[in-house]
Formats: sequence, structure tokens, C-alpha cells
Amino acid sequence: MTEFTPDALELLMNHSWPGNVRELRTAIEHAGRLCRGEKISARDLPAAVRGGAAAASADPQRMLARNDLTVKEAEKQLIIRALKETKGSRTRAAKKIGVSRRTLHRKLHTYGLEEF
Repeated sequence: MTEFTPDALELLMNHSWPGNVRELRTAIEHAGRLCRGEKISARDLPAAVRGGAAAASADPQRMLARNDLTVKEAEKQLIIRALKETKGSRTRAAKKIGVSRRTLHRKLHTYGLEEF
């Protein structure tokens, strides 16, 4: 199961992710263990993520246009968001999401985001 329901996606996109990629990874692993259905839902996410819905800082309307989001797509959106917030600084974006600049560069290539 690598898909999310719209309510789970909204929570993921609206959470501030103070722990960056490590926190995201832990939250998704947690949800995967608790998930009983075909898609990860809001009830499967950790309480800290479920409680962060009021702090909307992403563009959930655009993301919710789809009914599901894979883990890879969520990672891609997190990278895009970090690059936008750092005005394209790859070094600061990498630090913000908790990966090395080299890892960020590799992921930009993987996701076809070299233009950032």
C-alpha cells in the first residue's frame, strides 16, 4: 500500500514537519503498520500529524485534486515545497528536509526537477 486517502494527504501536506524527512518517513512507516485498508487514511497517521491540520501551509487544493498520492509523489512535493520556501537554494532546501545536498540533487534528477 503506497497510496493515501484525500484526508490523509491533506494532513500530510498541512503538517509543518519540524523533524523534516525523518519525521515524514517515521509517520509513513507508522501509518503503514496501522493501515487496515488499501490506502493509508488519516486515522493511520500519528497523533502529531493528525493534530496539525489547522496549520495549513501547503496548497492542499492542488494536491487534493487527485484521490491518492504515492510515497514518491509525497516526497517530490516535499522537495518542491522546500525549494520554493528557500527560493531555489538547494543547500538550504536539503538542510530543511534533512538530506544531504548530494541526495537532493539525485532526487531532483529522479523526479525531473533539475530546473529548480
